[in-house]
Amino acid sequence: MTALLGPRMTDNDVKPPKSTGARSNFPAGGSESAGKGLRPPVGRGSILVKIKRLTKHLLGDMNIGRLEYLLTPELRRDLGGAFNGQDNRKRIFSDLINRVPFKAIVETGTYRGATSAFLCQSGLPVYTVEINPRFFAFAALRLRRHRKRIQMHQGDSPGFLRELAKADGCPKSNVFFYLDAHWREHLPLRDELEIIFNSWSNSVVMVDDFQVPGADYGYDDYGPDRVLNISYLKPLSHLGIHCFFPSLDPKFETGMKRGCVVLCRDEGLKNALSKIDTLTPCDKR
Repeated sequence: MTALLGPRMTDNDVKPPKSTGARSNFPAGGSESAGKGLRPPVGRGSILVKIKRLTKHLLGDMNIGRLEYLLTPELRRDLGGAFNGQDNRKRIFSDLINRVPFKAIVETGTYRGATSAFLCQSGLPVYTVEINPRFFAFAALRLRRHRKRIQMHQGDSPGFLRELAKADGCPKSNVFFYLDAHWREHLPLRDELEIIFNSWSNSVVMVDDFQVPGADYGYDDYGPDRVLNISYLKPLSHLGIHCFFPSLDPKFETGMKRGCVVLCRDEGLKNALSKIDTLTPCDKR
């Protein structure tokens, strides 16, 4: 497996479970209970923090990720599985696969590899990147049986996409992109979309954690100009992107009920996506 060196992340960058509500504004401590008085006594908490830091220093993020895979099998079902455990999201993906002759799949934000394993079932080659070395190591063990079909990379997603755009082995048209690398201060979505739509033709992008207009799906909100919604895409208007959203009411969705948006640039793809029942064009919501 190829490893692209990228910036390391701290304990505070480890993702907590996604909220099923409209927003994902967790306190800096990384959980919904943080800051609400549910803390251990100062003495005990201080000792646990020191032990955790020492363990991390001695083992390193990669080895901790491997140990988590081996010793904590329940983490393999984190977030409910592929696509946050959302059955309708899977149907949207299936409809896209059946409608568009994709040649490959690119995923940013491997996390623990549940969605990567699901995408691999399409029979297409999968390229996936994860910036967090701990998650990368966990996913590498999980996906080891699929290593002939899944190419894993460790590093930041914009750098990964730039390298992939220059790589001879990756198709430069008819590619499905699944973008889920955004988290707190690390919000590379605009850079990702700029690279994708300037480097690949006739391709489709699905973005996780995106606000669906008029529907109570969950989405990411990190403050002013950092909310994943239609306004966030306005600086990319020069790309001529067409937007589609899930047609299903979130009360009928399963799993984490996170929102998403499906994007394309080519007119032919716009017409094809307009015929998919599980999607609704932006101007019709």
